[in-house]
Amino acid sequence: MQSIADYIQKVNETANSIVNEMKLVSADVLGLDKRAGYRVWVSDEAVVVSKARDKALQYYGGFEYVDKDCRTELGDFVVYFADGGRVSDCIDRWLDTNTETAAEQAED
Repeated sequence: MQSIADYIQKVNETANSIVNEMKLVSADVLGLDKRAGYRVWVSDEAVVVSKARDKALQYYGGFEYVDKDCRTELGDFVVYFADGGRVSDCIDRWLDTNTETAAEQAED
């Protein structure tokens, strides 16, 4: 039988693997106050922040109003799923920005 510490380590390794596949951005790219997070990960499904920066995202980014069912802690990270209105707005903004940037690069 594995120890709890071993399971926690595996969860952290899995969380790191998932987050490393996401795009790292600053909060202002998501339309949030820069103080909400200098290192925020985003995908079309979720916004992720380190546990250490979660309070700043909640306070400066308005994520304290995200439904608790749309928030989960995974290892050293906090995951906010797109089901939350505030979260989906941020993801939409990021997707729009990426689409505009891709279009501008295609024109060059």
